[in-house]
Amino acid sequence: MADIHLGGWREDTLREIGIKTFEKAIDISIQENVDFIIVSGDFFDSSNPTIEVMVKAAKKLYELKLNEIPVYVIEGSHDFSPTGRTILKVFQEAGLLKRVTAGEEIDDRLLLKGTVDEKTKIKIYGISGTRRSLEKADYSRLDRDALENQEGDKIFLFHSAIEELKSGNLYQMESIPISFLPKGFLYYAGGHIHEKGEYELGEYKNVVFPGALFPNNLDELLNFKGGGFYLVEYKNEIINKKYTPIIIAPVILLDIHLDGIHPINIEEKVRDVSDKNNLKDSIVILKFKGKIEGKLSDINFKKINSYLENKGALLIKRDTRDIKTNEFREIKNSSFTKEKLEEDVIVRHKDQIKIKECQTEIVSFVKAFMTILSKEKKEGEKKDDYTKVVLSESIVYLSKNNLLEELDETNST
Repeated sequence: MADIHLGGWREDTLREIGIKTFEKAIDISIQENVDFIIVSGDFFDSSNPTIEVMVKAAKKLYELKLNEIPVYVIEGSHDFSPTGRTILKVFQEAGLLKRVTAGEEIDDRLLLKGTVDEKTKIKIYGISGTRRSLEKADYSRLDRDALENQEGDKIFLFHSAIEELKSGNLYQMESIPISFLPKGFLYYAGGHIHEKGEYELGEYKNVVFPGALFPNNLDELLNFKGGGFYLVEYKNEIINKKYTPIIIAPVILLDIHLDGIHPINIEEKVRDVSDKNNLKDSIVILKFKGKIEGKLSDINFKKINSYLENKGALLIKRDTRDIKTNEFREIKNSSFTKEKLEEDVIVRHKDQIKIKECQTEIVSFVKAFMTILSKEKKEGEKKDDYTKVVLSESIVYLSKNNLLEELDETNST
C-alpha cells in the first residue's frame, strides 16, 4: 500500500470514505492471511492527524497485531516531520507498526539498518519521502554497495517519483533517477505517485507503484474514480502481483455541456443528464464545459445539489474550470507548482543568505525550515499551544544545524 492519506479531504464525507477504504484494505489483508503489510509513505495526510483519525487507524492496526501481521512503513511527504515528531513514531513505540528507515552515518555515508521480517526472513529497508524532495540528500549519501552486498531476499521502500518513469503530466514533479536505489532487490515498493504502475528498468525488477488507496483530490477522483493496493505472492523465487481495487462509493461523472445555455436553464440540463444514472450512495462530479450567457454566480448550485442529493448522491463535487464567461478572469501561471516557485525564489537569493556553521546546504536548509514554519494548526488546538509547538520544532531544527549560538550572538549585538 501507499498514499493512504488518512485524514485527507476537507469534506467529512470524503474523509470518512478514505478511512473506510483503509479499513476494507486491512480486512482483505487479514482474510488473505498475508505475512506482512508495507506502506510506502503518506499513511496519514499530516504528521499530526486529528484524534478521531488516529483512533480509527490504531484500531485497525491493533487488529493486525492480534492476527500477527506486522506493518512496515516509511514516512511520506505529508506525514514526514523534519524534527522527527510524527505520529508514526508514537505508533511504533506502541508496537502497532515499524519504521524501516533507521540508519547511521559512517564516514559521511548513510548505512541503513532496515529490519528482518521474523516469519519470512525478508530484509526490508526504506528511505522516507519529504516535502520539497529533500530526500535527495539522503540518497546522495546512501551506501548502496552495503545494501547490494547483503545476502537474502530484500525489499526497498521509497516515496519519490522516478525520473525515467515520469509521464507528460508529471514532468514538473521533483524526481530521482532509478540509479539512486540499490540494485538487485526482490521488490521496490514505491509511493508518492498516485497512479498505479508496474515497471522493470534494467537491473531493477518489480518496481511497483500501487497508487493512492483512495483519491486525494478532485483530479484524482476524475481520472482514477477509486484506488487500491497490491497483494503480492512470492513463491519458488517467482513474484505474482495482484492489484486489488477498493470501491466504497462509486464515482459518477456527469458531463454538462453549456454552450449557448443561459444559467437559468442549467438546472434543467443537469436534471436531464443525471436522470440517466443511478446516483444512490455515489460521489457525483459535475464537470461543466462551454460558454454561458451570463455570470458564473447566476448558476443556482445550491438547488442543483439539493436535486442530486434527493436522488441519493452522497456528495456532489463541481468542476467549473472549463466554464467560459464574459467576466474578467485572472490569468494564472500554471507552468510551475507552488513548491517549484518557492525553490526558484530560494535559489535566486541563496547568495544573500549568510549562515555560518550550517550543517545543511542552504537551499535544503531553507526548504526544510519553511516546512516547519508552515505547519498547519490542528483541529481544536489552542493558538498558544500551536505557537509553542512551531517554536519548539524550530529550535530543535536550528540546534541540529548548530545555528542557535549564532542567533544568540546576533541578538546580543
